[in-house]
Amino acid sequence: MSLFTPAVKHQLQLRLAIAGPSGSGKTYTALNVGSALGQRVAVIDSEKGSAKRYADLFQFDTCELSDYHPNKYIEAILEAGQYYDVLIVDSLTHAWFWELDQADSFFDWKKIRPLERKLVDAMLGVPCHLIATMRTKTEWLVEDGENKSGKRSKQPVKVGTSPIQASGLEYEFDIAGEIDLLHNYRISKTRCHLLDNQIIASPGKEFAETLLGWLGSGIEPPESSVSKCNRVKEAREVANISTEQVRSLIRQQFGVSDLQQQTPKFLTSEQCDQLVLLIRQQGSPVPQPVANPPSLDDALAQPLPQTA
Repeated sequence: MSLFTPAVKHQLQLRLAIAGPSGSGKTYTALNVGSALGQRVAVIDSEKGSAKRYADLFQFDTCELSDYHPNKYIEAILEAGQYYDVLIVDSLTHAWFWELDQADSFFDWKKIRPLERKLVDAMLGVPCHLIATMRTKTEWLVEDGENKSGKRSKQPVKVGTSPIQASGLEYEFDIAGEIDLLHNYRISKTRCHLLDNQIIASPGKEFAETLLGWLGSGIEPPESSVSKCNRVKEAREVANISTEQVRSLIRQQFGVSDLQQQTPKFLTSEQCDQLVLLIRQQGSPVPQPVANPPSLDDALAQPLPQTA
């Protein structure tokens, strides 16, 4: 059997990075774009609740982080993936600050790098659109301009340079760019050819529609392991059977002898459909509690049945 198969484009979930200096509108832009991508929006906020300042403009749920350990980010990302259409990580830079605080030597980095990789994998694997903001280093440049009298003069301008983040992290995203103080988003890296070398002024609904058109083109992707496991778990709980009984069904129905592979994530979607049906057939529904059961006094007050 060949190691190669025909390449196909699957429908995608967005991975977008927005980097910029303080005051460039990273949070607002992420909310503006994210709200046009889906209805249910969540924000992981490490910026001391700054996202809530826009709660009168956008509808979203927020999780405020005070501990910037990568595992805290991962925990919030995994939960958001179960319930939301769009997740905004604002800002990813604080996870990098945590890493810098912990790393005093080369040997510390050997422990920290795997945590960083786990965080990246969580962001890439979450089953919803993801937008991450990053701070950039700020520098002042002197440029030609005009003063209040309209005369040409030298003007100091604040600009953002490289993201305050692990080197090369922006390349993990489908689309990455920098936003300036005039809210122009300059795309520096993209897998969407329509956006190559583009500068988007105040990105919002129109930008989101371009993204959705690109993301939605292609065939439907295979069902994720998380989705298959959740479907089987829900059926198992309704049918009131144990995980061992589910393993037994997988072993008997699909001939899976390896204990480690007797889980839904190793099944195809069609096999998962069959397994859910088998669980429903073999299980017995969990008894539902009686609403407002009669008290003992009420029961004793009932008339005795008439006998012939």
